[in-house]
Amino acid sequence: MDVRLIEQTCKQTPLYDVCVSILKSDSRSSKADVTGLALIMVDVLKAKATGTTNYIKTLLRGNLKGDVRRGLSSCADLYNTVLEADIPVAIEALQKGDPKFAEQAANDAGIEARSCESSFSGHSPLTESNKSVQDVSSVAAAIVR
Repeated sequence: MDVRLIEQTCKQTPLYDVCVSILKSDSRSSKADVTGLALIMVDVLKAKATGTTNYIKTLLRGNLKGDVRRGLSSCADLYNTVLEADIPVAIEALQKGDPKFAEQAANDAGIEARSCESSFSGHSPLTESNKSVQDVSSVAAAIVR
């Protein structure tokens, strides 16, 4: 594993510890260049967004107050956008060598997570998940940049 490449790359991100932890724990990092590291981070972003989507579906099956149900429904739509638009655009742009679109797509995923958090008038049951998605999206965007 090229620890120096990971550390140098992660120093360019807003969340060094998050970046290093994720990349060092992924065996693909050992053979990756910077674009490969960005693809790994986008894969992690996809996994976190998928996990959040599954959690939203589980919560929606429960007996919820109207405002919580509306917030979760809004979040389901937002995370669908992350999974159906933002992530595929980021992956394709990285594979085609078009970092501007990849950076924007990663940033968009973070914006969707922030919008989800704002969907709740009171306490959000997704605060931790939304923060995790925002963190990884900001790291992914910074690596691409």
